[in-house]
Amino acid sequence: MKRLISITTAVVLCSALSFVVVCVAGPPKTITMEGKWSGTTTATPGCADPVGGLGFTAESVGMGVLSHFGLTTWVGDSMCLIALGPAANYPDYAQVFQGYGTATIITAKGEEIYLLTHFTFIGMPGLDFLWAQDIDVANGTGRFENAGGHVHSTGVGKSNSDGTGSWEGTSSGTITY
Repeated sequence: MKRLISITTAVVLCSALSFVVVCVAGPPKTITMEGKWSGTTTATPGCADPVGGLGFTAESVGMGVLSHFGLTTWVGDSMCLIALGPAANYPDYAQVFQGYGTATIITAKGEEIYLLTHFTFIGMPGLDFLWAQDIDVANGTGRFENAGGHVHSTGVGKSNSDGTGSWEGTSSGTITY
């Protein structure tokens, strides 16, 4: 009989503890992600463009202040940017490039937010350029595990003839975690 009471007590306590853990976690939280960024990019010509046009590989790093997260670091993984058409098709002969890639935001607390990015770049090496990025939040570490959301970023930059450049911009969107 003592054994049956012990087993029953253990089952009830485990059920109660599971309920407490679920209740403490609470519902997902959605907050704004707004901030200002600046950083550097290194571009290397010659990535695989499936239609045989211009293409280059770009990698970026930057820092900024992002609402709710403080000072953050941006690390953009290698991304192939492909020309959408001849420069003569665009005003002022600017060249338009697009690409998809991944990036990571590292928060002031060291947590990581993983991103999927769709990037548009307008310009030519040696000239000022404009950029825009649609970003989907796709998981993370710590409290951002299973996070989701969408952010839009825009900015300007300067590219140098050696393939390096600097950029700055702003971001606005939401994250749910």
